[in-house]
Amino acid sequence: MNDTTLTVLGFRAGRPDADSACSGYLVEHAGSTVLVDCGPGIVTELVSRGLEHRLDGVVLTHLHQDHMFDVVPLAFTRLLTKTPPARIPLWVPEDAIGTLATLDEWVAVPTDPVVGRPLATAFDIRPLERDGRTEVAVADGITLTAFRARHAVPSASLRFALGDRTLAFSSDTGWCDGVLAAATGADVFVCEATYLDADPAMLAEHGHLTAALTGKLAVTAGVGRLVVSHLLGYDDTESFEAARAAAGAVPVTAARAGLVVPVRAAR
Repeated sequence: MNDTTLTVLGFRAGRPDADSACSGYLVEHAGSTVLVDCGPGIVTELVSRGLEHRLDGVVLTHLHQDHMFDVVPLAFTRLLTKTPPARIPLWVPEDAIGTLATLDEWVAVPTDPVVGRPLATAFDIRPLERDGRTEVAVADGITLTAFRARHAVPSASLRFALGDRTLAFSSDTGWCDGVLAAATGADVFVCEATYLDADPAMLAEHGHLTAALTGKLAVTAGVGRLVVSHLLGYDDTESFEAARAAAGAVPVTAARAGLVVPVRAAR
């Protein structure tokens, strides 16, 4: 039985819809569970699985709302219970610590000491160095290296070491050295495919990938399996087909809410 899995809790870009919450993924290995991103709708997915108090850590790739807005209700969910669980680590890109502190002040309920600083009370907030060298032990048996992605705000491409297996996430990014380094040789690579077609300036300045670029990136990085994610909802089938066509011999899986992907050593 494979005890190392990726579970897609949500994969929508921009906003949730009837099919899926926004970005959120579970990384499970050797009894540890880490949440990657926490977009709108993800707390409902966690609660429905009884996992809201069973996380060992949270990693936010960046602070755009579709990747992190539910970190606030997650904090409230963990605090507003009979016996609140201990704080767990919450990693965010090093340049975004101040932004998260401002958010904590904005959502605080000063008249209630339990949620007077909900994020700082529920989480041990830590900077995620995106230097491509620093290894972080995010939970027992799970280490993480972050790379500087290319996006409109500080964004981290992630590379998880799970025993002898590797799982990578693009985050939101344009094509860049950081995402390529994070993905190179990964057994499973979760990659955004926000656009079916896009103006080159939009890709470069805002920092996203087309579906075809997603497949090309998987080939260039030599990944074992590509999971196509972060889709807008009105061209999912076309985006998946474009990514699969560009990925050549690399196996491609379309993200869907509830999808479980075993992370197996590809070589």
